[in-house]
Amino acid sequence: MNNFDKNWRNAKKNIFRLEGRVEYRLSGEQEDIAKWKQNDTDSGKNKEWRGWQASLKKASQKGVVVQRVRVAPKTLPDYIKFEISRWRKNPDKNGEQVLFLNENDYREIIAAYGFDPKDFWLFDDQNLLIFNYDKAGKFSGDILITNGGMVKRYCELKSKLLEKSMPMESFLKKI
Repeated sequence: MNNFDKNWRNAKKNIFRLEGRVEYRLSGEQEDIAKWKQNDTDSGKNKEWRGWQASLKKASQKGVVVQRVRVAPKTLPDYIKFEISRWRKNPDKNGEQVLFLNENDYREIIAAYGFDPKDFWLFDDQNLLIFNYDKAGKFSGDILITNGGMVKRYCELKSKLLEKSMPMESFLKKI
């Protein structure tokens, strides 16, 4: 079992995700994005997406709060518009709270904290999983950190990101 799956399954209270890249290259998404660009109503129904929705539902049924902060530039690229179209189809139905933070506010926050975090997952505020990606946005591995000051710093950052972010619909009204 990989680090992500193990931590996801063992989470008891909360799961947090910072999604800071402009674009990701995930399995099956390129085909879905192409369909979405052609207004295909079946886009976003690939095996991985359905599996993700099932995982969210299971976490929610266990009482685990799942939150995602999506950093977004002022002008939204197609990839983020595609993500928004997916999230709008399932707004909190499966328990994931999707929040947005504009890129300028994000840059101010990380400058105040003195470090530029990579994309990360935080499980029960105890297990930090830093995700690494290559320049094209393909996942290239993760680093699991389970103790020490680093987890504490990321928990503090998480609190600030949640404080400054807003629900997707509120964000979209402002841009």
